[in-house]
Amino acid sequence: MSAELTKREFVSLMLGLPATTFLPHLAGAQSADTPLNIAFIADVQSWDPTAVTFPVGQSIFKCVYDSPLTYSSDQKLQPRQIVSRKWLDDNSTRLEITLRDDIFFHDGSKLTTEDVKYSWVTRPQKDKRLAVAGLLQDLKDVEIMSPTKAVLVYSKPSPSAEFYLGFLTVYIIPKAYHEKVGDEGFLAKPIGAGPYKLVDYQRGSRMVMEAFDKYWGGVPAIKSVTFQVLPEASTRVAAIESGRVDVAIQLPFREAVRLQKNPQLSVNLFPQAEIYMLQIPSYVDTYQNKDVRTALHMAIDKAALAKAFFNNLAKPLQVLATPGSSGDVPGYTFPFDRKKATETLEKAGFSKAKPLQMTFCTTNGTFPNDYEIAQAIAAMWRQIGVDVKLEEITVAKYLELNHAAKLPGIMLYSWANATGDPENYSGRILNPALRFSAWKEPANKDRIAKLFAMKLGDERLEEYRKLNKDASENTWSIPLLQPVASMVTKKSVSIPTYSQGYVLPAEAKRTA
Repeated sequence: MSAELTKREFVSLMLGLPATTFLPHLAGAQSADTPLNIAFIADVQSWDPTAVTFPVGQSIFKCVYDSPLTYSSDQKLQPRQIVSRKWLDDNSTRLEITLRDDIFFHDGSKLTTEDVKYSWVTRPQKDKRLAVAGLLQDLKDVEIMSPTKAVLVYSKPSPSAEFYLGFLTVYIIPKAYHEKVGDEGFLAKPIGAGPYKLVDYQRGSRMVMEAFDKYWGGVPAIKSVTFQVLPEASTRVAAIESGRVDVAIQLPFREAVRLQKNPQLSVNLFPQAEIYMLQIPSYVDTYQNKDVRTALHMAIDKAALAKAFFNNLAKPLQVLATPGSSGDVPGYTFPFDRKKATETLEKAGFSKAKPLQMTFCTTNGTFPNDYEIAQAIAAMWRQIGVDVKLEEITVAKYLELNHAAKLPGIMLYSWANATGDPENYSGRILNPALRFSAWKEPANKDRIAKLFAMKLGDERLEEYRKLNKDASENTWSIPLLQPVASMVTKKSVSIPTYSQGYVLPAEAKRTA
């Protein structure tokens, strides 16, 4: 073996990262003690996991904080920190939960129901800006019965409430520690009860974690993990292809397919618990015209998008639900018909001679092929007589504008739903009472409120299917695709895939 370093190896070592991560000829020397390097797509928005609705960041939060309940890849709700739960009444207003009795925070203190009440009621009631305040807005109290048992008390019937105990923002933080250090101190040095402790954080660069020796689930096989923040997709591709990282996620589909030919890599492509959709702002006057909305919807060839960007592995959507999920409407299709779309737009007073002027907002690199898909849709719209101005914005900017009812046009958006339940698709996307809805159909307020209160069962799901069909027929939003996620790893690393896109190093192993 040559003692000389290649230029790539020299540059890698100069970056100060472990040599074994970068030098293929040393791969055989790797062990469980070798750090696991993950090419990740984004930095955390906040180290307070209850403060932000951040689907991408759930992998990070699950490492540091764990979760009360969890979802399997097939979207089944499973015990975690909460080992059992049951409704104590017929109205679904009192939910008894039981915690494990062997959960410790990273400072050595025990996690108890006091921490549950502090995280889910005390803080959110004082600070409505916390995302958990919106998600658990009907939770009015946590009655503590013992350190491991409590009753969650809801202000109105909430039969789907337990779905959220494994969802975004519903994490448990340490009451005593947070009260001692305050918000700023907690953000500077966050601690949770997850399988890994955060030991180094460089904003915009990396998150370094070490295994927690008192984790209730046992010490993870891989003791050290680094999430490298690489928002540029091309950088993540280069990092995994060169051997600089062990795991890379959300690569452009074509690149992931190309890497299947690399004998040193394993490429996993799988359907995601997510939908690509177009959010239509009802507060923009142009879109109050149903003919305009219908024409825009009818002009989109969803099958062509699936073929062009995902080799037909992504599934075209007819409603705001993934195919086969409980909110899907079997047999229903919304037509793609360019000729009829042109005629419908003409009914609204627009044509190629007098084009509809519109702004089309999109992210670029936030999720696979987002900007390219937006370009393709814009081209389809131009064919029917639309003058499209494509505007690149961030998710944070989109949320800011939409919450303030100032979004200038339609937005290409990716909506994640770990639960698979229609309440977290159309129930929230179309709920005018919620700030992140874009289309605020007044009649949907009472309609969805009734759905939220319905007992779980076939009748509830049938009503959601009717809502989903109405949403497509009226084009209150435009469902596009169920995307395909990608995870590429070194052959020497085994890590499970989740339809929710989770990357959980506590479940990873080195196989060679």
